[in-house]
Amino acid sequence: MNFFGYLLIIGVLLLVGIFWGTKRKGAQVSVAEFWQEKEREFGEKRILSSFARYIGGHPRFENMTDGLLFLMSKSLWFENFEKGPNIFGFAPPFEKVVFRIPLHCIRSVESVSEKEMIASEFGPRLFRFHRLNRAPVYLGVRYVDEWDKEHTLYFDSMVDIATWQEELDKARASYVPEEEHKQEGVCPSCGKRVAPDFLLCPYCGRRLS
Repeated sequence: MNFFGYLLIIGVLLLVGIFWGTKRKGAQVSVAEFWQEKEREFGEKRILSSFARYIGGHPRFENMTDGLLFLMSKSLWFENFEKGPNIFGFAPPFEKVVFRIPLHCIRSVESVSEKEMIASEFGPRLFRFHRLNRAPVYLGVRYVDEWDKEHTLYFDSMVDIATWQEELDKARASYVPEEEHKQEGVCPSCGKRVAPDFLLCPYCGRRLS
């Protein structure tokens, strides 16, 4: 293939990328509409949210990923979103990550120094990307799962750690734990709809029966 043939291929790929980008823009919704939909879906009110990087600590999700960390009136949530195709029309591999930590399961919210994180098992991951938080600290959320096992989740958040600590402490103090009723066809961990005969949630891996 000659030089002009390669130029033609590159031009076609650029046009495809622009076309898909235009389609995606047309499907966008406002921030207010997005959170209204989330509140309806989860049955909770939003308190605080931030773009954040999940570093690790969840027993079902090992890979680091970017997404939304958001505090609702009953739970702390993290959910990532698939990135659209690049200008050449190609999309990277994607693993959906969504999990919910009920407020009554959270034991503490900690500020973890960068030095401590580098010394931990997650240290090598920190050098792959630029830090999101302006300060060299990370958010640690220690909680107990449905099997009474303790875990610590680690996040790099654009919202400062003190704000997360303050809002989480206020939310936990005002939240009165209540018996969570099992709704048929809904995962009690991530809130996604699943078939009633499923033994495991296909979204978060929670055991359903």
